[in-house]
Amino acid sequence: MIQVFMLVLVMGIGEDRKSIDETLYFRSIEVCNATAKELAKRWGHWSILDQVSVYCLPTSVDKNTPLMDVPID
Repeated sequence: MIQVFMLVLVMGIGEDRKSIDETLYFRSIEVCNATAKELAKRWGHWSILDQVSVYCLPTSVDKNTPLMDVPID
């Protein structure tokens, strides 16, 4: 097992909010947070009921789990 950061994405409108099942794991908290920041941006019409919550959680995964290794520019 290795320690990584898991990106959690919750989106939807009002009561239809749901967690997105596709999970991304990152070696670096900086890269995970940068990805979360971009995913949280809203384009177009925004309302208080139409929100996206994105955050990174520390977790353990098997050492063979694919990890995101994209460097920050």
